[in-house]
Amino acid sequence: MALLLQPGALPAYVSKYFTGTGKRYGVSGNSFVCVVEFGKKIKAKSLLAGGESGDVNSSHFTDQLEMYTKGKFKDVLFYKEDLLQHAERQYHPGE
Repeated sequence: MALLLQPGALPAYVSKYFTGTGKRYGVSGNSFVCVVEFGKKIKAKSLLAGGESGDVNSSHFTDQLEMYTKGKFKDVLFYKEDLLQHAERQYHPGE
């Protein structure tokens, strides 16, 4: 069983035509979508409209943009062992 989790909201996308373009452009909608499967082990997929970082100089600023345009979800790293396997770096305070 899979559920779409987004408290108080349904997936939404709004687009409109702009004068002189003849094309529709997205102007608002959800920036985060997540699907969760509950079972012996939780499985989840998610997607952000842009990227993981708000820093325009970060490689993660638009790292999910292409996936969003194609509707391709990424795995959610829910368990610690999964997260550690994919960590680029770790923070150890006091070291």
